[in-house]
Amino acid sequence: MPHQVNIQESIVVKVSKEQLWEITALQFDKIGDWSAGVLHSEGHGTSELGAVCLERHCNPSYKGFKKTTERIISYLPEEHQFTYRIVAGLPSMVQNATNTWTHVGDENETTITMNVNMELLGFMGWVMKTPMKKQMRKILRENLEELKVYAETGQVHDRKNSVEN
Repeated sequence: MPHQVNIQESIVVKVSKEQLWEITALQFDKIGDWSAGVLHSEGHGTSELGAVCLERHCNPSYKGFKKTTERIISYLPEEHQFTYRIVAGLPSMVQNATNTWTHVGDENETTITMNVNMELLGFMGWVMKTPMKKQMRKILRENLEELKVYAETGQVHDRKNSVEN
């Protein structure tokens, strides 16, 4: 039986829900432009859900992480919510991993929430559950901070500059 891991993090961004949706969903394939955790990203395929692409390929900057493929599995523009599943590049102990991004706000500010769900397998999954949860929480917090800076200023966070230099 898989070991369930759920991590949820949110941040308030001082831009409209539509502006943030533009960056996160309509430019889903361009996360590498602002996230320090992604050196390069590009979209592939045609989405039957109406998203900009079927999936994105990401080259992570985190040590020990492999190139990932993230496929959009739910796309709800009316609700300003989308979910992707990592379909390639996961460690062998991770059976499944999804991330749902939800945008709630108005024309002045938006709360964006990332909700990661992972299923870990076997003894190693059990052993790594707590360290992985801690590491993923840190990654989500940093990613949200980087998104906030990019959305509010049009500039990348200092972490992104330090990764690229």
